[in-house]
Amino acid sequence: MMVRAACLALAMVYGASATNCTFVKGMDVGDPSTIISHLEDVTNEIECCTACQAEPMCVVAILFPPSDPVKGCWLKDGSGTNQSKPNALSCFVPNRSPHSDGVNLTLLPDSTPGKCMDGSPGGYYLAPNSSSSTWVINLEGGGECASEILCNTRRGSALFSSKYFKPQEDASNGGYLTAGVRENPLADANRVFIPYCSQDLWTGQRTSATKDTWGFYFSGHLVLEAVLDELDQRGLKDATQIILSGESAGGIGVWPNLDWLADRYSNAKVIGVPIAGFYFWAYPYEGPGHTASGLADFREAAWPSHVQLWDSFVDSDCANALGAWQCVLANSTLPYITTQAFIVESNVDKVVTTAHDWVPNQDPNWTEPVLAYFREWASNMTVGLAPPMASTSKYGVFNPACFIHTDFSTTSPLINGRSYYQALGEWLTGSPTKLQDTCGILCNPSCAH
Repeated sequence: MMVRAACLALAMVYGASATNCTFVKGMDVGDPSTIISHLEDVTNEIECCTACQAEPMCVVAILFPPSDPVKGCWLKDGSGTNQSKPNALSCFVPNRSPHSDGVNLTLLPDSTPGKCMDGSPGGYYLAPNSSSSTWVINLEGGGECASEILCNTRRGSALFSSKYFKPQEDASNGGYLTAGVRENPLADANRVFIPYCSQDLWTGQRTSATKDTWGFYFSGHLVLEAVLDELDQRGLKDATQIILSGESAGGIGVWPNLDWLADRYSNAKVIGVPIAGFYFWAYPYEGPGHTASGLADFREAAWPSHVQLWDSFVDSDCANALGAWQCVLANSTLPYITTQAFIVESNVDKVVTTAHDWVPNQDPNWTEPVLAYFREWASNMTVGLAPPMASTSKYGVFNPACFIHTDFSTTSPLINGRSYYQALGEWLTGSPTKLQDTCGILCNPSCAH
């Protein structure tokens, strides 16, 4: 239902111009729209709308009733897609277009060893800020492949070839990379987004495509290295702080590359922020209704062949102690990492359990066998995160009791009233921030699901 309402009453309070807004009931503007601000105490439609008018980057305000777990008013940049949300009321500001923090694609030279699966050169998107000596480098996620059949399904996409990279990308990819978000502790940094086209969890070192690789290149680590070489000429070599982050496959890729990056930039403070990248061996659910792996096999026995196929770059200390094949996933690599990291991970990961661990997606009507598996899975996550949670460890942790993968934002989920943006900001300024839900599984009311 569409209704018209004037956003006039509080215009003078906020310094906004007197104009009309269009309210839309039951609709939100979702991913990848950026939440510029969350006004938790705002419950009035006109106040929410007028606050959006007063914020230059705001295109749409989303108001939730007091009964909704989110509560308050979201100010958003409007870059996402319309999504049904029964409790939401959306207020669009006329004559404003979705904000775009767009930056142009830079492709590596054709001669680069940093290649996509088809041999085309990798690339990157850079949003520079010459007044900052902090750099945030975000590794894109997007699964992985370790069989000829699965790898062939990547053809015709940006996961396979830079021919399909966007000419311009929103540099806000990676959550806290977003400029202009008040809660973002890294909004003013030099921001780099590296698209993922190697399907090797950012570890591959293949310099040729052979029959052993089914004619594909797996060169993710070499893409990262080649991008860094170019960024050094654009100021990265003079950085005082470098944050290496990534989501999902990109989050996994943070771990094997983190100490290597710290060694390369020994004059900078290097930090890892893996989001949904803390993985351990897969122990699949085999109860009623189980599925099969939609992504690569992550059971322990599969890893020697994965690492051989990709010629994986891994942490050298871990490789010397355990053998390279054990050193891609965080649960094995963690004891050998010497660089600080802030770990963002749900205690039941939606993609890991459904795409690697054979769990049928019954959300929200879970059967008891699946819930029992989730309890065991969450217990394993708690054990894996016990060393980072220790008061003496160098790590920060944000570990909510949710069924999500990379759905972390300024408003959801919250632990002790703080988002991961806020928790990361505290940790970066020296607070030993370690937030972990202890209520059990699927029990955080602020989770996106």
